[in-house]
Amino acid sequence: MTDRRADLVKHVEQTIGEQGDRLIEFRRHLHANPELSRHEFETTAAIRERLENLGLEVHVRPQGCGLYTDLVPPGFDPARHPTVAIRGDIDALPILEMNTVPYASTNIGVMHACGHDVHTATVFGTALGLMAVRDQLPGRIRLIFQHAEEATPGGALDMIEFGALKDVDGILALHCEPNLDYGQIGVRNGAFTAALDQFDFRVSGSGGHGARPHLSIDPIFAGTQLASALYQSFARSFDARVPIVLTIGKILGGTVCNVIPDQFEMSGTIRSISPEHREQIEPLLRRIAGGVCMIHDARFELWMKHGAPAILNDVEITDVYREVGSELLGAENVYEIPLPSMGGEDFSYYLEHVPGAMFRLGTARSGARYALHSPKFDIDERAISLGARVLATSAIRLLEKHAARRSM
Repeated sequence: MTDRRADLVKHVEQTIGEQGDRLIEFRRHLHANPELSRHEFETTAAIRERLENLGLEVHVRPQGCGLYTDLVPPGFDPARHPTVAIRGDIDALPILEMNTVPYASTNIGVMHACGHDVHTATVFGTALGLMAVRDQLPGRIRLIFQHAEEATPGGALDMIEFGALKDVDGILALHCEPNLDYGQIGVRNGAFTAALDQFDFRVSGSGGHGARPHLSIDPIFAGTQLASALYQSFARSFDARVPIVLTIGKILGGTVCNVIPDQFEMSGTIRSISPEHREQIEPLLRRIAGGVCMIHDARFELWMKHGAPAILNDVEITDVYREVGSELLGAENVYEIPLPSMGGEDFSYYLEHVPGAMFRLGTARSGARYALHSPKFDIDERAISLGARVLATSAIRLLEKHAARRSM
């Protein structure tokens, strides 16, 4: 590391460290006041106020949720100098919080159970750190605070349409990981999360008396056979070495025990890593449903809702996380994630346009560990400053790499 870079990084780290209590306070404010996807109006306003207090110009979507801001060094020219973006997400989940902490959700039935309050406070922390050295940066830093990550389709598409990726050369992000200790990060090249697709089936027959099923076309019988066929067929239709997971999460059919209904409904998700496999999903669903319903003389309708593609981490940027993590935390605290998560994350939409990568931030508290989306999920709040340090230092490192290329 050059002396100049070392001084730059030291200043950023020191600034973020000095602001640790401020970042925890902001995270607790967000945690106590969660908002659901596409309704993050007060959250957006709170972020905007803090950024404007730093003297930054803030760009808020006309819909009132989702925003970005730029840290621009003197003499910046987008034609000559690079831009690196850092993305945080701001929405919460429809979950009733079971924690009894002083900062527990005051919006009953809504909770930051996936750590987006942590992500937001962490990215704000990078703003505090990088503002201290803005005039010395070799390019521009863009901070994206994205709404509706938990929705399908995700808010990343809205932010891209709003111009958040204009002139961006690379993008960084993190995600809470309650299975990693505070002081650790997790990294992985390539496949990091899965593509997510949702399906809804309606199987139609003709209802009748439970005593005389031969006079009816039983959609429950056909529908449950379809459910079984889906589970069996998916396991035998794809290369078993590449993960794909089908889950049926909702079944509706009938109202009383002795009446055969006219319709049966079933909904679920399919998570895949391979883009080629993903293209085969809907035709396979229709083929299986067509065969099962033909046997039972029933009819089916299928609706698909396509979510975000898989995150495919850029190797160069992931290597930056490895280098920075080793320098800040020690190489023993940089965990190599062996397998991709089968969860979905709409950060992947950005990666369809620019190189990017996400890392996992260890947030485990001492004692019981609760998973993401648990009503008891909480974090070791020291992780906020640590995550901000890794993101800010990685952004500087990536800016330097892009600036060096442009000067060749």
